[in-house]
Amino acid sequence: MKFFGRYGGIEYYHTSNFLYAKKDGELYKLALFDKHFYKLRLYNRVPILEIDGVRMHLVKNFSSPLDYAREVAKQLHLSKNDVVLDTCMGLGYTAMEAAKYTERVVTCELHRAVVQLAKWNPFSKGLFTKNIEIQQGDVASLINWFKDKTLDAIIHDPPRFSHAPQLYSSSFYRELFRICKKRARLFHYVGSVGKNIKGRSIENEVSKRLEVTGFKDIRYIPRLQGLIFKKF
Repeated sequence: MKFFGRYGGIEYYHTSNFLYAKKDGELYKLALFDKHFYKLRLYNRVPILEIDGVRMHLVKNFSSPLDYAREVAKQLHLSKNDVVLDTCMGLGYTAMEAAKYTERVVTCELHRAVVQLAKWNPFSKGLFTKNIEIQQGDVASLINWFKDKTLDAIIHDPPRFSHAPQLYSSSFYRELFRICKKRARLFHYVGSVGKNIKGRSIENEVSKRLEVTGFKDIRYIPRLQGLIFKKF
């Protein structure tokens, strides 16, 4: 076990597979089981989240998930008066990056265990600030409570399609369209699983649904494995 750093009076240690926190003399493994197994570990000196052994961050072609978050925010051209929805919080790296440039960010997280791990994660401290609102629950349901035409930008970084098909559905996209202001910008991570298998292309299928919903100017960004698009 190696020393990682000291943040907010808590010492952090790590092995190749886990991150640990030492508080008041007690050592805690930052891992939880709640129907699924959730844990934190390091990737290039930055904590990442894994669920059932699956990494919840895109790190290919990026030095760390923080670098990925910066690139997403850059593509959205955020400004100081914007209100942003981050649909799937995770450790909150994209929400925190968006909050640097905007008035307010609302971020949603389905799993209570993830929220707990974010509270322990020293790199997620910025989540718990005044211009970020955390809503715990399924964004597919929470989105019904958002008012029409209230958002300037959306970051939609869902789990893979097989784990959350409702977040790739036409009905969900209609809700995104409803709550967006005119000229709102959106980012949608689609990943590469299933790409070009048996003639399927995830980004093409998603693009078609978004276009039918009414979104325009849809383009795929290979490095981010996602789509940028707008409401006109």
